[in-house]
Amino acid sequence: MTADVAGEGPSPGWRFVRVAVVISLFALVAVLALGFRRDPRDIRSVIVGQPAPLFDLERLDEPGRVRLADMSGKVVVVNFYASWCIPCKEEAPALVRVWERYRKADVVFVGIVYQDSPDAAKAFHGRLGQTWPAALDDGGRTALAFGVFGIPETYFIGRDGKLEGRHIGPIDEATLMRAIDALRSK
Repeated sequence: MTADVAGEGPSPGWRFVRVAVVISLFALVAVLALGFRRDPRDIRSVIVGQPAPLFDLERLDEPGRVRLADMSGKVVVVNFYASWCIPCKEEAPALVRVWERYRKADVVFVGIVYQDSPDAAKAFHGRLGQTWPAALDDGGRTALAFGVFGIPETYFIGRDGKLEGRHIGPIDEATLMRAIDALRSK
């Protein structure tokens, strides 16, 4: 700090700088404190409660198309994933177990490949025992319509076609079953 010529203390310019630094630090601490209180998987989506975005995508696992319109009247679980995504590998066993439990019921799973090559995604899908339909989101338009923030993300669509829920990050078996059972009971 510099003192004025008479030795009376810091100049008014330095007082302003100190006050600005203190205010900035308090603001940063407040933002961080509020941010850490929120669950990072709880990012609000304006499309929850609205009709789910329709998609008509090329299948990855076999020839044909995957169309949301063809799944009307069923509970649909849409999982966005990629072969390079470590959390996607972590959640795969839970997805497979829950799929096996509900596959003969009124529940449909759809995997949508996000920013990945078809060959790598197809190998990933098969290697991890995922037998539900998988589709290529060429160009990312479907992910954009759903508001995908980062993968993995799982969306729950009710029998009426409304998007009823969203889970960001790797999903566990209990969370999947709770969401599916809630939609099946409606």
